[in-house]
Amino acid sequence: MKSLHKISRQLAIVLTGISLFSCSKSQQEFYPENNVVDIDVKAYIAQDSLQFRLGGNILKPYPEAASPYFGGSVSTRWVANGATSFAVLNSKGELLLERKIDGAAVSNLIKFYYDGATITDKLPDIPKPAAGNVGILLSFPERKYSKVAAKNIGVEVAAKRRGQPTIIKRYTFNEDATVFVDMTFPAGYQYITCSLVKADSPSERYTPDAASYIITLNSPKPDRGYLMMIKEIADQMDRFTGIEGLELTQYLN
Repeated sequence: MKSLHKISRQLAIVLTGISLFSCSKSQQEFYPENNVVDIDVKAYIAQDSLQFRLGGNILKPYPEAASPYFGGSVSTRWVANGATSFAVLNSKGELLLERKIDGAAVSNLIKFYYDGATITDKLPDIPKPAAGNVGILLSFPERKYSKVAAKNIGVEVAAKRRGQPTIIKRYTFNEDATVFVDMTFPAGYQYITCSLVKADSPSERYTPDAASYIITLNSPKPDRGYLMMIKEIADQMDRFTGIEGLELTQYLN
């Protein structure tokens, strides 16, 4: 009797295993395995705030966030099952950028810069620097507070290393408010500073009201081009305080 009981139990286990296997196989037929893909977003929102949409879902900066809006520097990741779309909308719900994700790639990177009016997801053409040099495309499109014409602004550029001679070059902004810096940067030098000065008087700040008028590019690499966006800034009382620079190459493709 004990032997018969034991055999019955073993048979039940085998039958159960067959049943589970059949169910699993059936599930695989009706519910094929999804392709899980990563969507990495690296962006900088200089002004205003934006909404992100993945498929039909509005995303939040974090699960407990009260608001679905993103601002400032953004570096985050979401996961999707297969093909989907990623969209960026402004505070009015207007579509600014959309990317179709076909699910073929496991990792999908989306980069952009938003200045409060225009979204940019690709680098402009940056001139190639001379061999061994660092290239910096400086752009200063708006002088909201100073109102200084671009052609009246000079740039004093210095490559620095403690205990070594400082390498200095001077430029003047073009009428389109851009200037390309082609700078020697020897091995061991740590950073490059760009000081905005008067074009006809490099010893003076481009406007006397600017408390900050210097921007820094840390550890640039030779034979590479960078895009530095410059903007005028103010305190909480909207009083002009100077400039700040944002190196956009890191945020754009």
